[in-house]
Amino acid sequence: MPHHVLISIIGHLASAPRAQKEAEALAKAGYKVTICGRWWNDDLAIEDIYLAEKIGVHFLTLVDLRGGIKGALTIRLKRRLALELYAKFRWVTPRSFGYCGPEIVAMATRLHPDLVIVHSEEGLWAGKELLKAGFRIGVDFEDWFSEDLLPEARNGRPVAAIKDLELYHLRHASFCMATTQAMAEAMAKESNVERIPVAIPNSFPWSARQSAAMKQRDLRGDEVSFYWYSQTIGAGRGLEELGQALTNVRGNWKLRLRGTLRASAGWFENSFPEAIRDKIELISPVANTELLARHMSHDVGLALEVPFCGSRNLTATNKIFDYLRAGLAVIATDTAGQCEVMRDCMDAGWLVPSGRTDVLAWSLQEAVDDPSGLLKRKHAALEAAQHRWAWELFEPELVRVIQSAMNHRV
Repeated sequence: MPHHVLISIIGHLASAPRAQKEAEALAKAGYKVTICGRWWNDDLAIEDIYLAEKIGVHFLTLVDLRGGIKGALTIRLKRRLALELYAKFRWVTPRSFGYCGPEIVAMATRLHPDLVIVHSEEGLWAGKELLKAGFRIGVDFEDWFSEDLLPEARNGRPVAAIKDLELYHLRHASFCMATTQAMAEAMAKESNVERIPVAIPNSFPWSARQSAAMKQRDLRGDEVSFYWYSQTIGAGRGLEELGQALTNVRGNWKLRLRGTLRASAGWFENSFPEAIRDKIELISPVANTELLARHMSHDVGLALEVPFCGSRNLTATNKIFDYLRAGLAVIATDTAGQCEVMRDCMDAGWLVPSGRTDVLAWSLQEAVDDPSGLLKRKHAALEAAQHRWAWELFEPELVRVIQSAMNHRV
């Protein structure tokens, strides 16, 4: 019988590209793979089922929060109570870390897989409980959880308890992975442990470009198209600095922002002055399977991460790898994680200091003024995506880590 791996994620599989790649790599290597997550959106739930079938894995729902069904209401109330208990009394309970910690434990206990891989704070809590029960546990630190989020968002988080869980897993888990070498080394140093997590980047399969070329593109004209995407358009994402820089950029350009505008109209108007607003287009989100083709419609991808916390400084998100694979020149802020990516492909774009709107404006202007230089950077991006950062280059290392974990005594 093949080894069985259970992968726990925080939400929908469709919104978890790292877990998708992880699961597909293990399925191709002959493992039986089950993914468990939380549902809250009908369209994404349909996409989850499609993706699981496509990559040859099983998807099981930990908690279904859609609609007003009794179970969903109960889980929401338990989570709210946990948040209030922590806010008022600093009491840490299993649901202080998220919605589904106890459900992850119950799922693993029922399925009894050979290995459980967790991806979130609630997964850390569940992982410790499962380790004590004799399970093999691996941790994929998609973020440095205890060093994440804006200061105001950290007030309601049990940061000290999350740090303790991170340390526990760095010492006792069968393996730990991180998104960059910079993050891996910083976590080991902070926790004073000898074992450094294995760095597996958030890169994407190069092979997907062939099918993407035949899919629908975004509409655009002959202008230089600056492009940024995320699930949410709002504060803390470098867009305020971008708006300020663009007021000084001349010529034929347009900025396209893909995502859902959740911030107030006042935030958008303050961030993007009226003088440039007719050059800005808000684009609706599309299914994750359509994203690459839409990215390929543009010229310059904007990876304007703001290093307001350790995690944001040290990670390299999906965004920068998505832009490279789409063949976009990249303007990236010089966080430690993005420097790690760009230092091997400096010809693919520009590194700019975070907060230096003058340098950002200069880079944007050069993209407009130098068409041949922009074209060279776009070609360099494709070269880097194929020969340095293609997921196919890192997939064997991921499988090796899992195979080694299967030999780890529990």
